[in-house]
Amino acid sequence: MYADFPYYQDFFKGILISDEATFRTFSERASEFIDTATFDRLADAELLNRHKIKIQKCVCALAEQFFRRNMAFSGGVPDSENMPKTSESIGEYSVSMANPYDYIQEISMTDKDFRKSLKSTVLRYLGNTGLLFRGVE
Repeated sequence: MYADFPYYQDFFKGILISDEATFRTFSERASEFIDTATFDRLADAELLNRHKIKIQKCVCALAEQFFRRNMAFSGGVPDSENMPKTSESIGEYSVSMANPYDYIQEISMTDKDFRKSLKSTVLRYLGNTGLLFRGVE
């Protein structure tokens, strides 16, 4: 696992996943996907350290995608009252919840479309690192 929950909250500023155990589950799936996309190049500690921040951001973004997909398929789209919080204020109390329509998009995606979305995210974060190179080095 390349990113932990404190990184997700404090540096990535993630708000969709609200508890550590859930984040660990989905960040592990994200890390596995990154290992596949990078042909396990991150086993090289030098490469891992050189691109650590980009890898951590990628894990967090992928974990959120896996989380949304899981939410969409676990009992359908939740109503707006049961959605994850996206923000909360104290002065003149205010709470914002995730948009339920984001989950409808996840339900309508085929597995092929979902994989394309994951690959697009990996490309956005790791595309210019050389980690996705398919040729012989």
